[in-house]
Amino acid sequence: MRCFIGLPLPEAYQRLLAGIIEEWKIPLGSGVSWTRPGNWHLTLKFLGDIQEQRIKPLMEALGEGLSGEKTCPAFALRGRGAGFFPDLRRPRVFWVGLGKGMEQARKLATRVESTCAGLGFAREERTFRPHLTVARIKPPRKDRHCMARRGSRETRHSSASPWVDILRSVGEFSWPEITVDRMVLWESRLSAEGPNYRPLAEWRLMTGATR
Repeated sequence: MRCFIGLPLPEAYQRLLAGIIEEWKIPLGSGVSWTRPGNWHLTLKFLGDIQEQRIKPLMEALGEGLSGEKTCPAFALRGRGAGFFPDLRRPRVFWVGLGKGMEQARKLATRVESTCAGLGFAREERTFRPHLTVARIKPPRKDRHCMARRGSRETRHSSASPWVDILRSVGEFSWPEITVDRMVLWESRLSAEGPNYRPLAEWRLMTGATR
């Protein structure tokens, strides 16, 4: 089972994602794989492929980690800004950042990371950077050195670069403030149309109760 832990986002954010796709799908072409509306979330911990028998202990540990005196309060979150991983010259993931709620999301991710590590899951080596993945960009078939040089020129001349244009466009969005009060363990099932997410467990941050 391919699983991850994250924070669900409300319908208002899903609609904004759909609007981004509608505006940029044709200009950016088939080299971009967009997050499907309804699937948008903020990942706290990607677990990868795990054996089914590890799910129940994981669910119990995550619930205990959010109960009693360890309760994590709900918090306000708002998107702000945008960017690329690893960078604009070699774009592979296009994301929206956080303006409000960044520290709370980071603290929750640290707690989840520690809980998972206690069950034998490998710790993430990279520093947690809370973000909302909008699209994944397929590597071009062209010579990569040539692509890197072209990316450098496009950074200086936005009219030649759709990446700079979408970065500016989405970076100017006014995102609504939302309240994050749930954490979800999802299974990700891959298909030809993209991943389908199935919730396996859900916890309320204020109480640690499982739904």
